Amino acid sequence: MATTTIIVFIAGLAIGGVIAWLVASSKAGRSEAVNNELRQQIRQKDSEISQLRTELDTEKQQRIETSTRLEEAQKRLEDSYKNLEDQKALIEVMKAELTDTFKAHASAALKSSNEDFLKLASEHLGKILAETKGKLGEHKEAIDGTVKPLQDILKRYEEQIQVIEKNRHESFGSLTQQIRSLSSMQEQLQKETSNLVTVLRRPKVSGSWGEIGLRRVAELAGMTAYCDFYEQESISTDTGRLRPDMVVRLPNGREIVVDAKAPVDAYLNAVSASSEE
Repeated sequence: MATTTIIVFIAGLAIGGVIAWLVASSKAGRSEAVNNELRQQIRQKDSEISQLRTELDTEKQQRIETSTRLEEAQKRLEDSYKNLEDQKALIEVMKAELTDTFKAHASAALKSSNEDFLKLASEHLGKILAETKGKLGEHKEAIDGTVKPLQDILKRYEEQIQVIEKNRHESFGSLTQQIRSLSSMQEQLQKETSNLVTVLRRPKVSGSWGEIGLRRVAELAGMTAYCDFYEQESISTDTGRLRPDMVVRLPNGREIVVDAKAPVDAYLNAVSASSEE
């Protein structure tokens, strides 16, 4: 009987040891799974923060590129105005030179005609009349031959001025439209950036983000709401009543008070800074 009791006792110890080992293994496996899940959540949050930083950096670069394109468009417009003024000044100078040349040729031709007429009149009136008539015709043709090229040149310059003026209006309209588009894009980007920063700076938004992350971590750790932890529960302390984001219940009546934080002000200030300092 004693031997049987000893055997049963030993068997009970062995079974108890096996059960204890299985329970410990189960808890260890569960703890490792929870740790892995927590690490995965942390990596995911880090990835989301990196993505947000990338989007903010991209928006900042787009704003810089838009400002640069606007300055380049304004510079091209100023250069176009300057080139147009230079061309107008050159045309005015050429007009003046052509006018002076025309006057000189016309004056010389008329002077020559008068001198020949007086000289021939003193020698022989009839001969002078006949010869003068022929010379007047020749001089008229000479004057026409001199004036016509000048008229053609002036006409071509007038046509060139019209073409230049037309091109100027077209270029000005195109540049104006580009400037308006770039200005609109820049204003839209600034507005979207301002809205995003404003939302992220709101304590309620950042606080809600932190609370959601805290709740998710607690659930991944195997805890259950209203059983293992409570959210936004008012508690009494030596300093007064508090309302933490979470209170974790532990055995033996112990508690852990948790306040979730998601600080992003420092990062947003750094991103929106005007200089690297």
